[in-house]
Amino acid sequence: MIEQKRDLSLLILVGAFMLAGIGFDLATDDGEPTKTEPTGFSFFERAQFCPSRILEEGSEAQLSIATASAESIPVVLEPMEDEPLELSAGSTLTRQLEATEPVAAEGFGSPVAGATSHFVESRVGRSGVVEGTGAGNCATDASQDWYFPSGDSSVATDYRLIIANPFPDEAVVQISFMTSGGEETSAQLSEVAVPAGDVEVASVSDAAIPQDLLSVRLHSARGRVVAWKALWTKPEGEASGLEFTLGAPAPATEWYFPAGEVRDRARQAITVMNPNEEESSVSVSLSTNEEPVQSSKLLEIAIAPQSSKRLVIPDRLDEKMGNVGGISAVVSVDNGVPVVAESTTVFSGEGSLTGRMTEVGSTTVSDSWLVAPPSGEPTSDLLVLQNPTTEEATVNVSIYGGRSDEGSEPVSPGNFQDITVPPGLRVSVSLEDIAVSRGSWLEVVATGSEVVAERLTFNESRSDVSSVMGQPDFGSPIR
Repeated sequence: MIEQKRDLSLLILVGAFMLAGIGFDLATDDGEPTKTEPTGFSFFERAQFCPSRILEEGSEAQLSIATASAESIPVVLEPMEDEPLELSAGSTLTRQLEATEPVAAEGFGSPVAGATSHFVESRVGRSGVVEGTGAGNCATDASQDWYFPSGDSSVATDYRLIIANPFPDEAVVQISFMTSGGEETSAQLSEVAVPAGDVEVASVSDAAIPQDLLSVRLHSARGRVVAWKALWTKPEGEASGLEFTLGAPAPATEWYFPAGEVRDRARQAITVMNPNEEESSVSVSLSTNEEPVQSSKLLEIAIAPQSSKRLVIPDRLDEKMGNVGGISAVVSVDNGVPVVAESTTVFSGEGSLTGRMTEVGSTTVSDSWLVAPPSGEPTSDLLVLQNPTTEEATVNVSIYGGRSDEGSEPVSPGNFQDITVPPGLRVSVSLEDIAVSRGSWLEVVATGSEVVAERLTFNESRSDVSSVMGQPDFGSPIR
């Protein structure tokens, strides 16, 4: 009798475990994003999450995808395309972004790189209509936190965050501000719901009091999201334009900025944001194509806890250095308290460039990069290579086949091969004379040392500059 009772109890226990396992499987299936896996291909789990347009009216957006795979691979653009699209190294997938949902680009068998370029034509209060272009990378990961150091909420600016939730559950985010005086909160942005598989555009300008320096921190109280900054402005006495960038998911102790400029018609500023409870100390080192640029005013700069500081580069250089031209920058933390840094360059007055560009820095040096086109039809196009190491780098640049969906071998012009980037310096490479480079991705491969790659374009018809940081750690395809 005891044996029968024991067997019955064991049977009930096994049945309970089986039911619990079924329940766990169902809960797990509901909690993860749906992925389509074509039969016969190994799935490389590295989706790129991309934003939608900034505004339903008065803006346009274009998505561009590339891969360094040596073999043709299927790529799913969810929810834009019903069927996988074929993509090979040397070709580029380009699509207009029409819907308001975020796009997930997934490669099967090899990772893909994605970026979006944006055009906005919209009014800013009483300042009038602003036209501008901007570009930003898609994100390889969603995160609970996103940081945007550079920004303002002045009456001449419209500042918005594009927050994408690619997952099947609603996310709730909290948005706060950091200024030179410390942290500020807004009841209006204390609980922003981002529906499952959707995008929420949050207006920072409507929620913050007008001020010239406004850094933004986004924290997701529930779920994970991806966030981009879109800021268009028409300040009096300065160039107008659109600033667009992917945020930083975490602070770091090193930030790299290949593309910047200081001259009579160009002013670069680096904004440093300290989201910690301790003071941080940072130093900024600059370099041109020919030599390092040192200034005592860029050493051991204190950044108070929960605050931001804008470092206007020409104001911190000696008068004889005030017209150095193109420069690269490295922001280094001196005391171990990590920060977030963003560079903004304004090109004003007469000249080949006008407008505004901004980019959150790279925290990575790499020997392989894919670099997106910041603009599909640029008037001028420049690749900047920064070597922050102590060893010389030799760089080869290949150009992918433009906006066509048909596969083609990358083009490797002779003058883009064996480019020497000296230690601690930078090299700029003009793409204006290469017709196939318009709207194309660039593949950058370095030997001897690692580099950082950034690309900037100017669109004369829209009088604005765009820039986008390269995406690191993409291997060179086998030819």
